[in-house]
Amino acid sequence: MDPNREVIDEFRANSGRVPAALGGMFKEAKLLLLTTTGARSGRRSTTPTAYAEDAGRLIVFATNAARPKAPAWLHNLRANPTVVVEVGETTYDAIATEITGSERDRLFADQVARDPAFGVYQQNTSRVIQVVALTPARVGAATAQLREIHAGLRQQLADTLTAVDAYLAGDGPLPESPKELQQHCLSFCNSLHAHHTREDGVFPRLAADFPELKPALDRLTREHKTVASLNEQLIATVERLTTRGDVETLRADLTRIAEALETHYTYEEAHLGPALDAA
Repeated sequence: MDPNREVIDEFRANSGRVPAALGGMFKEAKLLLLTTTGARSGRRSTTPTAYAEDAGRLIVFATNAARPKAPAWLHNLRANPTVVVEVGETTYDAIATEITGSERDRLFADQVARDPAFGVYQQNTSRVIQVVALTPARVGAATAQLREIHAGLRQQLADTLTAVDAYLAGDGPLPESPKELQQHCLSFCNSLHAHHTREDGVFPRLAADFPELKPALDRLTREHKTVASLNEQLIATVERLTTRGDVETLRADLTRIAEALETHYTYEEAHLGPALDAA
């Protein structure tokens, strides 16, 4: 008999709440039900597990009560990353992504701070406890379009940097004035501003339709403001572009905005794309 059967039944009968007497190791934790497909058997299996929230994703931890081996559900989702999540009264398909490196360390440290029992689990096993992000599986045309837009903006920025570097290196003909560089830069700045303005108009509706995405949307809105400030600084540099020193300043401004945008694009594609497909 499934040792978690009673917990699962109570969860489903009580909108995600489990009586303390049944909760056991879960009694103080936020709980979801994770259904995976067997890597070999193909059979579906449901497991209650504690979770945390991070920027629109649900985060689960493969503690397996500090046993030497990871839980079976981790093996299953590595083979079949499409899973079913039940949280509260909501059920939806999700894509499971194992998190590694510094992001894994941050998420696990945050969970230990919330619940020190997770630190005890790590102390009592030789394996590094795995961390998995669950993202709603609504990836489709809108996500592809978002990536295409980002790819276009990346290329515009790369072309602008190439033109600036060629100007500074003296490779090829130098224009009598930096007008060509101004045109490159202003075209990119205008495209970026238009894209973020459109997104700012969509975010309130997304927040209303997908409350779980509010942390991600809040972060993206803050990043839009940071990028807008960098964009304004870039435009100011472009408009006074007359000397080689100005072009060197332009190169530094472009590098700063490129770094900020790469972080922004990567985060947005991972966390916002699925919601855009369902909007």
